[in-house]
Amino acid sequence: MFFDDLGNKAPSTIAGYRSAIWQYIRFIYNLNDSNKKQCDEYVEKYFSESRNYHSDFKKFIKDTLGDKPGLSALQVFNQIKKFLELCDVTFTARELIQLKNQLPGGGVLTQESDMDTDTIRAILQHTDIKGKAIILCLATGGMRIGELLQVQSDDVDLESVPAVIQIRAKTEHGRTKTRQQRFTFISSEAVSAVKEWIKIRPAYLKAVSTKANHLKNVTSPKNTDDGRLFPMSDNTVNELFKDAITAVFGKNETDKNTGRSTHHIHQLRKFFISQLSLVISESIADFFAGHKTPMSDNYHRYSIKQMAEYYLKGEHMLYIEAPLELREMGNTMKKELADLKDETLKNNSVMISLLASKDQLNDAYKLQQEQIEAGSQKNTELTELVTQMQTENKMTIEIFQTIMGDPDILQKLKEAMQFARILEDRPDLKEGIKRNVRRSHI
Repeated sequence: MFFDDLGNKAPSTIAGYRSAIWQYIRFIYNLNDSNKKQCDEYVEKYFSESRNYHSDFKKFIKDTLGDKPGLSALQVFNQIKKFLELCDVTFTARELIQLKNQLPGGGVLTQESDMDTDTIRAILQHTDIKGKAIILCLATGGMRIGELLQVQSDDVDLESVPAVIQIRAKTEHGRTKTRQQRFTFISSEAVSAVKEWIKIRPAYLKAVSTKANHLKNVTSPKNTDDGRLFPMSDNTVNELFKDAITAVFGKNETDKNTGRSTHHIHQLRKFFISQLSLVISESIADFFAGHKTPMSDNYHRYSIKQMAEYYLKGEHMLYIEAPLELREMGNTMKKELADLKDETLKNNSVMISLLASKDQLNDAYKLQQEQIEAGSQKNTELTELVTQMQTENKMTIEIFQTIMGDPDILQKLKEAMQFARILEDRPDLKEGIKRNVRRSHI
């Protein structure tokens, strides 16, 4: 059987081959979808007949793939080519060139709409708790939807800073595209959303299990012991995303040429890479997103702690719900800490240089001692300042997380900021408030 020869391919890959083979057989025998269940029978018939396979394949490409996007057409071409080869049909180099010449040129044809911070924030307003958690994990973790849906609850550490998600190379629910295990991080906003989802996850599993047991077309009951963080299918996630898009924009707009949605869930991954690349190296963003490139491969030997430092430098670029002022505050604070760290390293370097040259500068020994003591004192002061800044930063993060976790506080903060802006634009109103305050103290 052809599918046995494909080896240990992912279910989605097998489904892709089945779809391509059916397209080919349907074209050859001019069938309709009502004959799809007899596809295997028609495949046997096809190879039992005396046919010109090169001519069949050429006509199929010209008539069926000619108006498809270039990459989509190439994918189907490769699937049918592999199918024929595994069924002992081979082509000469010249015949392959003739076949490929029939393929349409170009790459991605769908004109996508923007997926920026404001758009994602609007989408979140029209999703439930699980939808919000999923969207924030995808937008701030860079995972493919299939990767996120195979993550086990035990693969997530929400208490580390930043929160870590281990993505296994293979599970019973699928495998990564690159077949490599890796890890990524999610933002503090995503952590808050996931924690809320975990609270209702058992009830969700029980509800869908009960519903599935009453459906006639369900061949296997829902497993209430499903250990995945998000125990659902990619179809479920795609549908909730489409519903949110429709709620935001009034409809799920599609490209006129390709018929594909101009807003789709894969754009969240693109958002992650583009936003993070504004602050840190694009190759590091590629590593987190699972892109296999020569540069991103270098980071596989780095520890989680080392990569966490890179992520924290760019995390503020992935905030979705935080007010602009808080995002800018976070940027400034992190820059000040980075500058302070650089200054400390410079002073440490000075001390090391002085100690290393001590034997060569006997005549200036006393002066060196004074410099070292002065450097040590300065370094101590800087170390104390760093500790103080780190303490203040930790307190600020705790305050920030408290604000982000309480919608009422967040709303009041936004109202206060709006009122502050009004006062800046209304000097007369601002002066009147000052007069009233002075009168109240008289």
